[in-house]
Amino acid sequence: MSHERYYELSIAAARQQGFLTRAQLARLGVDDGELDRLREAGLLTELDDGVYQHAASSVALRYGYSYAAWLALAPDRFRWERPQTATDDAVLSHESAARLLGLGALAVPRTIFTAPAELPAPRATIIHVERLAAADVTVVEGIPVTTPFRTILDLMRGFTDHDDFGRALHVAVRRDLVDLQEVYDAMLPLAPAHSFPTAGPDFVAYFLPDLDPSGLTPRNLRAYAELTAADSVAEAQSRVAVLLAELRYPTGAQHSADDGLSRQIAAEIVGRLRRSR
Repeated sequence: MSHERYYELSIAAARQQGFLTRAQLARLGVDDGELDRLREAGLLTELDDGVYQHAASSVALRYGYSYAAWLALAPDRFRWERPQTATDDAVLSHESAARLLGLGALAVPRTIFTAPAELPAPRATIIHVERLAAADVTVVEGIPVTTPFRTILDLMRGFTDHDDFGRALHVAVRRDLVDLQEVYDAMLPLAPAHSFPTAGPDFVAYFLPDLDPSGLTPRNLRAYAELTAADSVAEAQSRVAVLLAELRYPTGAQHSADDGLSRQIAAEIVGRLRRSR
């Protein structure tokens, strides 16, 4: 192989996180014999069926396998030839997204994607057809992947075992990757089909029995308090509202309650008190 051709394939690989497909290599003029020699020399390593990682790539295997699977969905096209808007292309999702995002190693033998249209599914790949909203997609190490919030909801919609789901939710809440209150609100319509409790205290006890409020960020501490001790939050809010009014209008001339602010303060107070137990 000429130095010029190796340089060209190295540049192409660098633009794709250090990966190339067999079809892309053929477009660069690399025949099967040259590919075999590159593999024997340790310059290319096959990670997926017909997808290779360049020796200069520094992408960890945790991300490399997912990226290779994504390239394999359109092996004849380079990354820059595929849709530049993530929602117009396949996005890693469900258990595969949870694994990539560090939400737990949920057992699934295939790589799962969500795409806006039908695609040929390579070996060991599942493709769900749905157009995702821009807010549901992020990019990790060059891989389009559903956000933690969307991933959590997809796990429940996909009938993930409730214990596995609870562990993924626990990690997401503890790491502040999701807002517990938003997750709870979004999951309520799913309860009849998936048989889980909807009352706040029961929901937390069912999915998050080991959640320690002492490690929660303020927003999830407030959500925890709202879900597990709504009556205490309401009682504290009435007192906080009076205090806020006195601070804002010390002469008593006006009284304008700020329900949102007083509720947040009350929830955080209750959460902190529960955290200190």
